[in-house]
Amino acid sequence: MMLACTKAASPEPIEKEGVTFSYMESESLPPMLHPRACFVLQEVNGDLLAIGGHTTGFLTTATAEFFHKGRWTEIPTLYPHDGAFSVPLKGGFVLVGGGYESSFGIGQTWGVEKFDPGTKSFSPMPILDRNRAHASALELPDGHLVISGNWFAPDAVERYRPDGEASHWQEVSEERSYPYIVPVGPEEIWVFGGNCGSRMQELLGTVDVVGGEPFIPELFQEWMPVSAYERNVTAGVYNIGPWTYLIPAVNGEGQLAAMKVSSEGFSLLEMDHPLPMQGPWGAIWYDGSFWVDLSSRTAWIVGQDMEKHVFLAAIDYGPALEGRKASFKMYYSKPLALLPRGSTELRMSDGRFAIVGGCITSNYEPSDAAFMLYPLGRPMKPIPGWPFVVLALLLLLGLWPLMKKQRQETAELPETPAFNGLRNRLVALMEVRQFYRKKGLKIADVATELGTNTTYISACLSGQMGTSFRSFVTEYRVAHAKRLMKEHPEMRLSQVADESGFSNEKTFLRTFKSITGLTPTEWKKGASFMISSK
Repeated sequence: MMLACTKAASPEPIEKEGVTFSYMESESLPPMLHPRACFVLQEVNGDLLAIGGHTTGFLTTATAEFFHKGRWTEIPTLYPHDGAFSVPLKGGFVLVGGGYESSFGIGQTWGVEKFDPGTKSFSPMPILDRNRAHASALELPDGHLVISGNWFAPDAVERYRPDGEASHWQEVSEERSYPYIVPVGPEEIWVFGGNCGSRMQELLGTVDVVGGEPFIPELFQEWMPVSAYERNVTAGVYNIGPWTYLIPAVNGEGQLAAMKVSSEGFSLLEMDHPLPMQGPWGAIWYDGSFWVDLSSRTAWIVGQDMEKHVFLAAIDYGPALEGRKASFKMYYSKPLALLPRGSTELRMSDGRFAIVGGCITSNYEPSDAAFMLYPLGRPMKPIPGWPFVVLALLLLLGLWPLMKKQRQETAELPETPAFNGLRNRLVALMEVRQFYRKKGLKIADVATELGTNTTYISACLSGQMGTSFRSFVTEYRVAHAKRLMKEHPEMRLSQVADESGFSNEKTFLRTFKSITGLTPTEWKKGASFMISSK
């Protein structure tokens, strides 16, 4: 007997003011063991980990929950992390710190702890330089963290050392809640934006330069960054290239747009159509940051309407980086009856979106609801009958010699979560240690430096970042050359080539023009004009 697998037809796409909304599947997950709001949500080896927050009655909870194989399991934490920050670390570890000192959103705390995916337990870490809530964090390649942001308490930038002590780094020009912290060069970090001021005051739009002078971008007169309110979001989530990021911005009319942030400043991504603020059933409000998929050059952002439909806008930003206009696709779900406001969102490594918890009516009534969205379709699970099993065995026997040979020639590739860690190490090797400046750099050199092999490096670059090793290194070298020519226009091109890692000036000239469409001299003239016009 042959068994068949059938699938119900999806609703037809809906047209609204020139925008097509395509249906996406959604799934209600088992409710969490505790209602939660203002908690941390991270992915650990393909599973969900919800840490801290507050529960019914606006009471903090020193617990976490791990979702594995369809069920939630409670794990005790050392401290209640309500309004905390979180950073995924190498090896699958998760660092979480800060939050309210007590229930009702009162006070701030110094506590930091680390989740071990092997033991499914938390262990204490060194405390922060100051008590914090509503902070953001960025992990540096040396394992240290840059932390800033606070809530009704003084703010500053601090360097946090998991293997030592935290220390004050520099003051901030304005105090912020959940700011963006992004590296825009090998030695330059910007802190800006946020949910609001640390005391709910309106932000001026100042960008703090760690180790430099603050400034206010001209673009901020019309467009302001939207809050980085997700407590599980770090710069790697919205990174679209070497020291380049994409964040949501909004103008005075409430229109959402994509803002590109790089060492060259702040600019809007040119799009062929504005992002829709009205859906088929009324107004759409968007939450949080962009979630970037480097392999497809797509930036996702989550929204919902009053009818409890969830929307996903998928921006194809690649063309905009090449002088053309970006486009987007819109997805919508069926109404999710238990969907609250202020849910915590997470894009999984396989493309799914988790939406968990939140506030039903207020902070005193959190939700235990959990959902999973499938914008790219749910993976099919065929159910074969015995003829298919027999056929599969026959095919397997016939292909076995070929498979055996292939395994001998090709190293086994790691799972996606491992790729995520390798990707971060690759970026860190280039952006902070400037490994691209090494002449004659080979993929084997990088593999040796990172303690892995060339097959892993190649697969990570092509599968996770949509590029080759040569293009990956060249992009960093060209970016470094641009910065040198902009900051030191008197520098000879031969010296620029040498400092940027090119083998010689001729190779530099040829490569630069193939990437930018301009010779270095032509590019310098354009850069000089832009600087003088400011």
